[in-house]
Amino acid sequence: MGPLLPLSGVFALQRILYKRASRALCGLFAPVCFAVVFILMTRVAVAQNADEPSGMYIPIRLPIVGTVDTQVQATILRQFDRLKGRDGRRGILVLGFDSSGENAGGGSDFGRSFELAKFLCDQRMSGIKTVAFISESLTGHGVLVALACEQIVMAPEATFGPANTNTNATGPQIDDAMRAAYKQIANYRKTVPESLALAMIDPKIDVLRVSTDQGEEFIRSDQLEETKRKRVVLGIEEIRPTPVSLSGRRARQFGIVKSLARSLPEVAESLGMPARLLDTDPSLFGDWKPLQVFLKGPIEAQNISIATSHIEKGLRDSANMVILRIDSPGGSTEQSLVFAAWLASFDASRVRTIAYVPREARGDAALIAMACDEMVVHPDAVLGGDGAAFVDERQGDAITAAWREGVAAKRSRSWSLPVAMVRPGLVVKRATKADSGFIDYFSTEELESRADQNAWTMGAEVGTGPIVLSGRRATELAIASHEVEDFEGLKRAYGIGNEVIISEPGWVDVLLNALAAPGVAWLLLLIAGAGLYIEMHTPGIGIGGFVSLVAFVIYFWSQYLNGTSGWLEVMLFLVGLFCLATELFVLPGFGIFGFGGGLLIVVSLVLASQTFVLPSN
Repeated sequence: MGPLLPLSGVFALQRILYKRASRALCGLFAPVCFAVVFILMTRVAVAQNADEPSGMYIPIRLPIVGTVDTQVQATILRQFDRLKGRDGRRGILVLGFDSSGENAGGGSDFGRSFELAKFLCDQRMSGIKTVAFISESLTGHGVLVALACEQIVMAPEATFGPANTNTNATGPQIDDAMRAAYKQIANYRKTVPESLALAMIDPKIDVLRVSTDQGEEFIRSDQLEETKRKRVVLGIEEIRPTPVSLSGRRARQFGIVKSLARSLPEVAESLGMPARLLDTDPSLFGDWKPLQVFLKGPIEAQNISIATSHIEKGLRDSANMVILRIDSPGGSTEQSLVFAAWLASFDASRVRTIAYVPREARGDAALIAMACDEMVVHPDAVLGGDGAAFVDERQGDAITAAWREGVAAKRSRSWSLPVAMVRPGLVVKRATKADSGFIDYFSTEELESRADQNAWTMGAEVGTGPIVLSGRRATELAIASHEVEDFEGLKRAYGIGNEVIISEPGWVDVLLNALAAPGVAWLLLLIAGAGLYIEMHTPGIGIGGFVSLVAFVIYFWSQYLNGTSGWLEVMLFLVGLFCLATELFVLPGFGIFGFGGGLLIVVSLVLASQTFVLPSN
């Protein structure tokens, strides 16, 4: 079947068909034909998005104690309409078990865990497919919640179980109510066989993996004789240790885990859904606290430093959404990559970063936008292409390595398309995964480096670097999450009111801009040098020394705030002055201290005025 018509084409076709129908039929039937064509074509256009499943990700903080279970239930109920699938299709809810605390769920309360498990098995949840994602380890009664999900996805090295971690000198603390709960949930969902589920909590239960003429099954050791009477037993494997604990790979062999994944994008890929649907939403358990930060003009160390300081201040003030408003032609691939790697290091479960591009993010500025969790664009915005910074082949290789390790690895994303928006000559094609229909964009180099390269089918070419995209095209490629006309449209897309904190440059930033300008910086050095010269030729501490000291302090302060100077430069400068003083007043004529001190001062001034990589453009 060919590609579906875009909405504009639908209306154009509608007008043509209406004219032809009006000529062929009488005036009475023409409106009827018009209505029929309109309805049919509109349904075709809407079908473009109907194939995409609805879904979301909710993290469960372990251990499950206090009100954790009621918070998760309330969150799911608030998102019920969003989770319901369209046209009878079920939405997908991925529950992640966050074991970043002191334990992996071992301290979870049985009652709280059982209540949450029963909620997931409730009839109200029949329209939603629940998936448990175990990225590290899940022990304790948190296991019961995973048993209540329809599907389990694990990282290969993660562990599932045991559910019974509360032991003392007298033995495991379990009772019939716990056994009954695990049996009830296991029999309802059938994600994990009943015998295995019980063996996760009761170390007295020995489980056997039995191969028979009718297939493979898990039974208790006391059921073996009965199984032999009913079937032909071909093989027996005793499951150890007890209580049962399974790695992701072993659970996959047992058929308990349907797929293995180390990150949410891999989970989305295994479920055949866009990765953006599983982006962590920090507002699920509260309201957005948005902060808007401006990044305007050429990319330089100065405006990157200002944007960084504004974001850090906003995060200290409890902001959980950073809207980075970018209007830049690029200018420094080095600064863009450093800033992009910093943005990619944020914990998406606590802070959502959104790049808003109303006009342009050309060249390396597009890398900053692509490093954010999501991107919102104006339809006519320009992304990538030739920017203010020149990129040659050598720099292109360095950009590829830096983006692949500094951003793509942290975000678990492919790297080809973002890099191709800056790097010349890099060819990117659309790729489709055969088993799930998942779509991504790869260069030949990236595809050949993947372990699953044979699972992908390369399609049409997206472009050759430096690729330039419009806002509309970025939305079509699913690079941009939303297409809006103005900032009000962005606020509507994320349900934000008028509480956006706007962090604009203040008087300190204006002063910093003036002081960090190359002309002013060299003027400060000239004044400092002149004052030092006057002081050296005037007995005692006078006006020359004071002016020189103030000029040097202002110079290093401005360069420090500009991001090009640190304690190293200051220490080199002070040591240089000390060496010069030693040469003049302690060891006159010795030479080494004078030469070395002067060299240290020159080096400190050069380092303070430049970043650690000298500019090549």
